Amino acid sequence: MASDATNQLLNSVLIQMSRSLLQYASEASVWVRAEASSAASRLEAAAQRQRQAVGRLAKLLDGRDFAVDFGTFPTEYTDLQFLALKSLVAGLLNGQHRICEAAQSAVARLQATGDAEAATLLAEILTGQQAIESDLQAIAATL
Repeated sequence: MASDATNQLLNSVLIQMSRSLLQYASEASVWVRAEASSAASRLEAAAQRQRQAVGRLAKLLDGRDFAVDFGTFPTEYTDLQFLALKSLVAGLLNGQHRICEAAQSAVARLQATGDAEAATLLAEILTGQQAIESDLQAIAATL
């Protein structure tokens, strides 16, 4: 059985993903020039994949009878409305990189504690988050 500390670790990664700048940008109105409209679609697809990863973590935690906390968006995001996607790219990349680092660290800790179920799931999620980071880099190159 997973410890409360292990579940809290998983929940902290879940919060980082569910309240990331990527999620905020997908809910806010970001502007892109007409010739870069595919960038907005690609951003939304990346955000959707991240939401699916959040759902997978939430399902695991719920199955462990852990009260899942989805967190709140940081207050500094509230000023980020109706901005050009190009102006958000650096923050999106930085935030996604931090998510990948946190997930990678958590996988190592989960493996060390012997929580194979959580470590395996989070390793799969990490691979997806790294792909999102690559997608964001590709989006940045088109803007």
